[in-house]
Amino acid sequence: MNSMVSNRLLRRQKTPLRFLTFMLFSLIPGLSLSQTDPAKALDLDLEDTGAKIENVIALQLAEKQYEALHSSRGRKMEFNTDAIVVNGDTLKPRKIRTRGQSSLMFRRKSLTIKLKSKASFRHGESAVPLKRFYLLSLSMDKYYCHNRLAFEMMDSLGLFSLFYSYGELVINGRSEGIFMVMERPEDWAIREKGSPVVIRRGPDHAMDEVKTDQSGERGASKKYLDIYRDIYSALDHYSGRELFDELSKSLDLGEYMKWMAFNFLIHNGDYSDEVFFYFDPAIQKYRIIPWDYDDILAATPHEGIRLRNQLMGEKLIFSGEDLLDEKIGTDAYLYDLYLDRLREVLELLSPELIKGTIESTFSELYPYYVHPEVIINAQYDQYDNASLDHLRDYLLQVYRLLLDYSDIYRNMISP
Repeated sequence: MNSMVSNRLLRRQKTPLRFLTFMLFSLIPGLSLSQTDPAKALDLDLEDTGAKIENVIALQLAEKQYEALHSSRGRKMEFNTDAIVVNGDTLKPRKIRTRGQSSLMFRRKSLTIKLKSKASFRHGESAVPLKRFYLLSLSMDKYYCHNRLAFEMMDSLGLFSLFYSYGELVINGRSEGIFMVMERPEDWAIREKGSPVVIRRGPDHAMDEVKTDQSGERGASKKYLDIYRDIYSALDHYSGRELFDELSKSLDLGEYMKWMAFNFLIHNGDYSDEVFFYFDPAIQKYRIIPWDYDDILAATPHEGIRLRNQLMGEKLIFSGEDLLDEKIGTDAYLYDLYLDRLREVLELLSPELIKGTIESTFSELYPYYVHPEVIINAQYDQYDNASLDHLRDYLLQVYRLLLDYSDIYRNMISP
């Protein structure tokens, strides 16, 4: 976004927000380096820092299973193998199966892996033992960086605590490319927070998946599911301060609004059904675990720009697809509180923090990109032109965009 465009957008007294929002969304798909301020990336260090491939997961499959893994489309499969080698340790598997929905349409598929004993995974200075984990193929994640960028920024905001790290998957001695090792949300919530129930919110706030702590009291899950339902029931019966008080009985609303504000800042195109709710016994209400950030810097939200503007009008909320998000945008009292969270996010995500996140993402991806047998697998993914030069250029664009967005939105909501 060049300075002339930025200056036009910042004259908010003369520019309706709906038009501003449309302009911001529509600028992204055709963005080029010349459209942003080059000075904003002069201090960005995207060079080899000496980082190494941190995790290697290797296994053997029968040739028919191996071929089926690559050739199948849209169906889930389970595989048998005698052993999995994780970072040099040989472990016995309990179950290996494909996971996800859209990713099943690609050659490189995401996997759920359950082991009989814990594997040790590395990320930077930390090592985490996991018995159950996901291997995400990142087949739709542009140059494999979107999720990694979002996770680190959300960690800085106190919104994300799951373990994640890049890794290489090797099957039958052949590299399958770049994957992300991910801790499962339900495992973290039950182990770290003592949560009795974890819900994945689906379209129309349906409970798509429900996981419970098996050691908990029999029949207790109904009570917690009813508390989740109370969140949406309150939307029809209260408004203003009363609605805030009712919602706050069941949900950490400040954390939820902070998550919405982050999604707005990074233009997350698909998030209403990409979040887990877990009941935190320490505060006796639900909290959230964000999930799946391959669709950031999107041109429009999932429901489309026309419907979004019908629902949210001139509000600084990226999507109104979920009823709770729509209510936060349309209820004046809740929206004022939301703007406070947006100010907080803009303050915490400083240019220095964004710079560090961009640089650490490049550093961690670098060793995978420079191994031809690893990066050649990008040919099977949505962004099949992945290369070190394209990654570097794209991260420069992301850096400039996030700084532009931050400046524009900070100016718009300043007192």
